[in-house]
Parts: sequence; C-alpha cells; structure tokens
Amino acid sequence: MLSKNINILQIFFLVTFSFFINKYYANFGVEPMDTFVLYNGGYKVLNGLTPFIDYWLTTGPLMDYFNAFFFFIGGVSWNTYTIHSSLFNVVITVSTYLFLKNLGLNNFYSTIYSLMFATLMYPVVGTPFVDHHAIIFLLLSFYLFIIGIKKQKFKFFIYIPSILAIGFLCKQTPTSYGIIVIFILGLAAFIFSKNKKDMALNTSLGLVIALLLLFIFFFFSKIPINNFFQQYIIYGSSIGSYRLRDFNPDLIGIAHQYKFIFVPLITSALIFFSSQLKKDLNETLIFISIISLTLILLFHQLLTLNENFIFFLIPILTAFNHFYISKYFSKKIIIKYFLIAICVFSVLKYHERFNEKRKFHTLEFVDLDLAIDASTIDKSLSGLKWITRGYKKNPSFELSEIKKSISILSKEQDKYMLITNYLFLSSILKTNDYSPNQWHHPDVSFPIKGRKDFFIYKKFFTDKLLKNDISKIYTVGDDLKIYLSLLYKKECFSKMKLGDIIYKYEINKDCKDLYEFS
Repeated sequence: MLSKNINILQIFFLVTFSFFINKYYANFGVEPMDTFVLYNGGYKVLNGLTPFIDYWLTTGPLMDYFNAFFFFIGGVSWNTYTIHSSLFNVVITVSTYLFLKNLGLNNFYSTIYSLMFATLMYPVVGTPFVDHHAIIFLLLSFYLFIIGIKKQKFKFFIYIPSILAIGFLCKQTPTSYGIIVIFILGLAAFIFSKNKKDMALNTSLGLVIALLLLFIFFFFSKIPINNFFQQYIIYGSSIGSYRLRDFNPDLIGIAHQYKFIFVPLITSALIFFSSQLKKDLNETLIFISIISLTLILLFHQLLTLNENFIFFLIPILTAFNHFYISKYFSKKIIIKYFLIAICVFSVLKYHERFNEKRKFHTLEFVDLDLAIDASTIDKSLSGLKWITRGYKKNPSFELSEIKKSISILSKEQDKYMLITNYLFLSSILKTNDYSPNQWHHPDVSFPIKGRKDFFIYKKFFTDKLLKNDISKIYTVGDDLKIYLSLLYKKECFSKMKLGDIIYKYEINKDCKDLYEFS
C-alpha cells in the first residue's frame, strides 16, 4: 500500500513539474513565425477554414485541429496555447516514466530521469510545435514496441499503427522514418516469434483501427485527398529531397555538437556487444530499437532548419544504459555513475542554454529583462514577455508598430488579404486573413520560382485572390516586403509603405502574369 501511494505521489510530482516548467519558460521571448504558426492554424480551423483547401499547408494538419480544440475549450489566447504544449509535455513525461519502470528501473531513478527528460523536451520551444508533437508520438510508438518485445505482450502492438498515423499527421518526418524502422523490426520479431498468431492478430487489429482513424479524420475534415497528396506528400517530400541533395555533413562538427548524445549512444552499443545480450533475439531488437530511434532523431535534426531540440535523448539513453549496466555489469558501477554525472551535467548545460536563454528562438545573446508584457498588444496575449531578435534593443518600438498596423487594418473597409509573420493578428482583428498560407517561409511553406511545384502554388494563390474578390494585400513585417515579388512581376501590384513594418499592395487584375501558370 505504501509503495502504491509513493508511486502515485511520484506521478503527481512529474505531472506538476512537467506542466509548469513548460508553462513558465514558454512565456519568455518569441520568434514570431515559429512561435505563432500553429496559433494561426488553430484560429483558421476554429473559424471553419480547411487545410489544403483554404490555405496551402506543408506540415501538420492535425496540429491545427488540436489547437482549434484547445481554443474552442479555453478561448483564443496565449494562455490556452501554452496549456496545449504543457499538457503534451506531461503526457510524454509520464509515458517516459512508465516506460522506464516497465524496462526495469526502480521508482526513484525512473522519476529522476523523467524529470530531466521533461526539462529538455517541450520547454526548449515552449509553444505547440510540429516537430515536438510528431516526436512525442514517435517516442510513444517505440516505447510500446520495446515493452511489447521485452514482455512478449503483443497487445501493445494494437496501439502503434494509430499512434504513428497521428504522428504522421503532425509532421511527415521523423514519423515516416519511424514507420520504416518499426516495420522492419516488427517483421523480424514476427519471423522469429513463437507466438505468431497473437502478434499478427494484434498488429492487424491495430492497422484496421489506424485506417479507421484516418478515414474519420479525412471524412469529417473534408480535406480532399488530391490536395493533401499534392501539398503534404509531393511538395513536402521535395523539401527533404532538396535538403538531402545539398546535405554535406561535417562529421567532426556533428560529433562535437552532439557529443553528450553520442556518449550514451556508443555506450549502448558497447553494452550490447560486450555481453550475452547479443545472443537473445528480443534483447537484440530492443537495442536496435533504441539505437535506431536515436539515429532517426539525429538525422531529422541535421536536415531541419530549426535550432537543436533533441537533447532530451540524453536522459532516455542514460536511463537505458543504467538499467543494463546494473543488471549485467554490476561490478562496473563506476561506469554507471560516470554516465549519470555526464547526464546531469549536460541537462543543466542545455537547460541553461535553451530554457533560461531561449536559444531555440535565437535569443541566447538577448537581454530577456527588456521583454515587455504582450498584453499591451491585446489582452489575449497576456502572460507573454515579448522580445524578438530583430528588435532586441527596443521591443517597445516593435510593439508600437504592431499596434499601429492593427489600427490601420481595423479601419480598412474593403476585403483584403493579410500576409504576416505576426500570425496572431487575424485573431485580434477577428477576421479572416484570406492568406493562401498558414505561414510564410519561402521555399519551405510554399515553393518559389524554379521549384517544380511553383506554378501549382501560384495558381492556388491567384485562385484565392479571385475567389475571395481580393483587391488589396497587406504585409506586416519588414522581412515580408519582397514576398509578392517571389511570385509575380512587379507590374501586377502598386506598393505603398504605411509604416515601418506595414505595406499595402493594390492588385492590378489586368496584369497577365497573374494568370500565367506554366
């Protein structure tokens, strides 16, 4: 009874810690586009817009629906937005604790490693983010696979296909890598399994449930498969292809940058090859799983344009090594404590860099004490301490320009399209921005000239202008002032500067380039 009560207290502590550490650090500093991209998507879906039809989308349609759900329950606000990410930090932290417990670690160490994991998982970005959600579902699928193999309880396999399907709808990668690896490992497990029937039945049931969930999602969202395939699969995969083509890794630099991941990763390999574990098929599959998971996330990190966010792997790998060293190398206890020391040091190091100094938002060398409460823009942003890299010396100027832009837009009587990296503006104005994109990152969120999908996107853009009878386009954000020139010739628009960050474009609908799609 006492042990049960202690376990409940530990979980309660993990829930509280993982929720509030993310909720706290999410409030400091922003990178406007990354921070608010899903804020905008959630607002769009909440107001009846459909991804792939009403706006071009390359990542995470399910994320927009998740955010719309939270906004429906708690209102469209910064507080609701960060509750969303904080709750997901709770889910994966508690799941990590249960995974480590089922692996064989005791309550104390499972709690300690889970606390370190919670510190480096969602707090580094703070707000809902497609990579983090996709990784959460990827981790859950690997946790279930490993425990299913370890305990030979294939009922866990029922959930894996659905979890991977959800993860894929959050982001294509790294989920697709995980699907391939788990399929291969699952096939190997099936070939050598003594209980093929049980494994096949549970996996088949899981696949049926996953297909049913996908059918339900597409049926109720009314997302056309053709649009989804064109934007999410074809164009989305082309981004990865371009990056892979230009991929020229600096192996020494990678080894240095991720040294605190490579130390426990290499240790895992040494443990496996230095023991009798390699003669046990199930243990072989478990080690291959944890090593593959690490390599998947390393590869994903190297191809993404984002700051580093995978250091949460350090406590997972260290916990994994801890268990196997204690079980099979009890006389090598000094190695275990050496790994623990490295883990604690690296967690503190990256906590300082990414949480305290907000390096993910490129604010590492910015004085966060200069941040201003964003409620000065609108009460819906209350709690956010606003400061960006672009206006790190004078955040009040940026806020005043944002408010000036809101004032100008609120007085506009005609229907207009709004293109901005301040993706909360339409929710404050309580209007449809008619933007053809969820976010505006050239060659990532939409194709530019020279890419094979460019004319498909250009037609998509022009169709939005005509269908919605748009005669004016506003851009808010100095970095977007050349946005339209990436798509059309300059004679298609007349440009007027209205402020330091806001521009108005009058559309010349007689311009031939508006209608040239080849």
